[in-house]
Amino acid sequence: MRAAPWIIFGTAVGLLAGGAAVHRADPAALVVIGLYALWLLVEAPVALRATNAPQDAWTIVPYGAARLATLACCLLVPGERPAWFWASAAVFAGGVGLREIAIRTLGRFYSHHVVRRSDQVAVTHGPYRMIRHPAYAGMILAHLGLVGCFPGPAGALALCALVASIVWRLRVEEQVLWDMPGYRDYAVGRKRLVPGVW
Repeated sequence: MRAAPWIIFGTAVGLLAGGAAVHRADPAALVVIGLYALWLLVEAPVALRATNAPQDAWTIVPYGAARLATLACCLLVPGERPAWFWASAAVFAGGVGLREIAIRTLGRFYSHHVVRRSDQVAVTHGPYRMIRHPAYAGMILAHLGLVGCFPGPAGALALCALVASIVWRLRVEEQVLWDMPGYRDYAVGRKRLVPGVW
């Protein structure tokens, strides 16, 4: 399981390269693929950082596999650019932006693994004022935008699998965080992913 982040990262790089080859004649598609690659590189240092006792070892594989499946179904299937491409690209960029702001807000407490530091406390500012899991919300939003840019039934199904794996993973994460100082009171007043909904 310790090799899983490296395998997921390497596979994602390969899928992006394959997607660039498939869509080489479409500059707009290449822009989105390039932005995804940049996103992957920005998160690589924390994604590939080793942790001593990941409590999520059994959730990272389906989560990573669903993300890779979404990427593959979107990028490796040739198709025409939809009329809503740029609106979807904006959703993608907004999702990435939300995720990166959430990661920066957590600072040293953020990890790609479900691990709680001994000195960790509930973070309640920034996007965490509105929802409990803005980094996951950003991940979903970004991939919703990606599927909108490269639409197809396989991509939509893979996105559903990604959302399901994220919901499962955040429930595991909440079990780990529940006894953290301040988290229980914080969680009572905020929804998980969508303000006012869930």
